[in-house]
Amino acid sequence: MQTVSRKVLNYALGQYNKPVARIRPGETFRIETELNTGDWLRRFEDRPPVDKIKFPYVNAASGPVWVEGAGPGDVLAVHIEDIQVDELGYTMIMPGNTAFPDWIRQREWGVHAHVVRIRDGVVEWNDRIKIPARPMIGVIGTAPLIEAIYTVDNGRHGGNLDVQEVCKGNILFLPVFVEGALLHVGDAHAVQGDGEICGAGGIETRSICTLRVEVQPGPAEMKWPRIETPEHLVTIGCARPAEDAFRIAVQEMVAWLQKLCGCGQEEAVMLLGQILEARCSQFVDPKYSYVCKVSKRLLNL
Repeated sequence: MQTVSRKVLNYALGQYNKPVARIRPGETFRIETELNTGDWLRRFEDRPPVDKIKFPYVNAASGPVWVEGAGPGDVLAVHIEDIQVDELGYTMIMPGNTAFPDWIRQREWGVHAHVVRIRDGVVEWNDRIKIPARPMIGVIGTAPLIEAIYTVDNGRHGGNLDVQEVCKGNILFLPVFVEGALLHVGDAHAVQGDGEICGAGGIETRSICTLRVEVQPGPAEMKWPRIETPEHLVTIGCARPAEDAFRIAVQEMVAWLQKLCGCGQEEAVMLLGQILEARCSQFVDPKYSYVCKVSKRLLNL
């Protein structure tokens, strides 16, 4: 099985990043990801080198990977087969980088970091609090058509989505804008709470992700990334303010339901008024991520 090393890292997703690997549709491969703030966490006693962390040069992504046969108008169906996380992780707050920053004084609480062990499927917060691990990929996306977008940001191409459903067993659908798609992956978390309110957000860690990618014709109504889980259909919207991100995610779900159920917009909106599940998965990136979910069981899918 082909393995993409974390030795080559990018701080922006763009079509001019040179591919480090080529894969065929249906091929399973591994991709290593680095810690979101670089190569420093090797011992439990280590603490973030705050003086070396310079925004927006964080969340470096491995790759890109060229996908044979992918081209503009297609969609990558990224099957997330496994995410193996490192045995150490951390979270941190820094002035100006939480969900509720003091924009003027930039004071807040200063810099605080918390290093944890990750073992046997558990994040060991301390001797008393143990959190079930749910590894996820924070940054995953294709190359945009024109611009290069920093790995701290997100958009129609994906990027720094920080959505917990980008995890093992699920399929992420990403629009393709350039030949080869140029898939980038990084910023793995062992677990993350809704809102990612502390900024350096979930339990940040290194990972080895096992993925399988298929190329599909892009649905005309799909403008933003989607996810399919065994239980749910999931749409994602990214914007500021948060209500705009929510609006985008709802709009995408309405279009998806129209296609799947053969109903009009009016019926889709009324149905969603009864069965929609929604939340803001991260409230700290340049654009917030809102997630809308619908139970496949309720739709008889």
